[in-house]
Amino acid sequence: MRRVFLVVASVTAMALPVSLAAVSLSTPAGAASGVACKKLTGTATGNFTVTKCTPKSKQNKKATGSSTSLATGSGTITWSPSHGTTTVSLSETQSGSSCPAGSTEYVVTGSVTGGTSTYTSAGDAVSGDVCLSGTGKLTLVKGTSMTL
Repeated sequence: MRRVFLVVASVTAMALPVSLAAVSLSTPAGAASGVACKKLTGTATGNFTVTKCTPKSKQNKKATGSSTSLATGSGTITWSPSHGTTTVSLSETQSGSSCPAGSTEYVVTGSVTGGTSTYTSAGDAVSGDVCLSGTGKLTLVKGTSMTL
């Protein structure tokens, strides 16, 4: 799978784990990782965006999705400018201590389940290490990538 993306008060903290799971990420056994994105921005209660993805693609420069819809365990992200979609199934676990003080780290894992994008493929692993700040902002753990 390809890693991508991506997850304030107590209500936000509850929504974040699933949201992050949808976008960011470990690779399940046997699944390939095709897309790796180095930047995640957004909020746990709004939208998120992943950028700085490789392999580089003029038609798939960034992907955006709803953090709250991903909090349900599955959701769709849309790549631009192609408008292709990637549907993912995710889960998250609060874990680690690699985030800045005042932030909580979540490990997001899952898989690509479908979509119209040719940039990602069904069966690709989704994984990432996401930081949720006390104000609800989402970022990747420094030096990591989200895969899809």
